[in-house]
Amino acid sequence: WSGAGAFLWNEGNADPKALGANMRANGFRWAAVILHDGLGADPLESEWIERFRAAAGPGIVLGGWGVLRDRPEAEAALAAQLMDRYDLDFYIANAEMEYKYSGDDGYSGERHSRSRRFVETFRARKPGLTAALSSFCRADRHDIDWGVWRDAGFHFLPQAYANEFGGDFSPGGCAAGANGAFPMDWVHPTLGTYPAAYRVSPEQYVTMLSNSPTTGFSLYLAEVDMTPAKWRAYGHAARAEGGVAA
Repeated sequence: WSGAGAFLWNEGNADPKALGANMRANGFRWAAVILHDGLGADPLESEWIERFRAAAGPGIVLGGWGVLRDRPEAEAALAAQLMDRYDLDFYIANAEMEYKYSGDDGYSGERHSRSRRFVETFRARKPGLTAALSSFCRADRHDIDWGVWRDAGFHFLPQAYANEFGGDFSPGGCAAGANGAFPMDWVHPTLGTYPAAYRVSPEQYVTMLSNSPTTGFSLYLAEVDMTPAKWRAYGHAARAEGGVAA
């Protein structure tokens, strides 16, 4: 997690050879393909995985991520099953509104307990797997049971979507929000690179990263609006983060 990575929502929209080559040339270390949304599995093509790995080389690992909904035990079991099916290297759980104590319908202990229930089920099946949690940028403003994830070895990938929500959602803002919930060397922001309300250039994001106490970062999404020039721009930050990790 101390290096750079990228999320894919629809790997079919990304040429695996070009993606692997761009990531390899620019110092990236991991990519994550979506596996499921709740209990809905998202099939992967084995040929796509093989072609990506061949182009990316051994320095880039491939993992999976899933959107968590309201059936934590079943979703954890599905995630573990899909990890085995595709022989992936790590898992990222995306937990947001469905895991908050507070909600539009008031407070819910059952909703809050989903973190513990997912983690216990997942770790029973995958006790030593490298894992992370993707969620709100400002952990201090959302009452998810962050400690359960931290204590189970999940690093934190806060969503630094300054492109959608503005400057308060910069990597530094996410770091401030995560202070006290996760060790700072476990906080690795995800940059919103898709077109949204605000135009944030790769160079601006790289500057934000240089001013943040976090290490490592990722891009969301790898298959949307990512030109070779943008990969090169983010590559400057990727190589800097790699140096920090080394």
